Amino acid sequence: MPLSLHLLIHFSLAILTGYLAGKYFRKLGLGIIIGFIGGFLIDLDHVLEYFFVYGLNFNLIYFLQGRQFLISDQIQLWFHAWEYVIILLIFAYLFKKRNIVKAVLVTLALAIGVHLATDSIINHYQPQFYSLSYRASLGFSAEELMSREEYELNQKWKSEMGL
Repeated sequence: MPLSLHLLIHFSLAILTGYLAGKYFRKLGLGIIIGFIGGFLIDLDHVLEYFFVYGLNFNLIYFLQGRQFLISDQIQLWFHAWEYVIILLIFAYLFKKRNIVKAVLVTLALAIGVHLATDSIINHYQPQFYSLSYRASLGFSAEELMSREEYELNQKWKSEMGL
């Protein structure tokens, strides 16, 4: 799937999730903003991972090619984690009497959950792939996390790029 379509799906679902949650909590504007943060800006961890590998030298082509994963041979994705959904929902329960706080936490949890479920479908990964503890248990190793075919394809790209 082209990156532009992938991002459009995330953007649309983030806004829709925020809209629906905002309507439910009667905080429409807040819902849309939080939906956008949780459902779309979650992908900023790709940028973060790029900077971990390359430092402050940003190259848009390298970023779009996902070279940060090829160079490091790791998949960390610090924001892509089901654990955050659970933690946010626990906090929402603890703050259930504070309607705005609860609305923000639930909306954020829903937006993240929709993003992760969508990524799982689009990227053909099992849901556990989007667990930070699961990836950590495998040392964030791309070889351990990817299918054999996908890892071999990445190695081929790496070789073709001279990395």
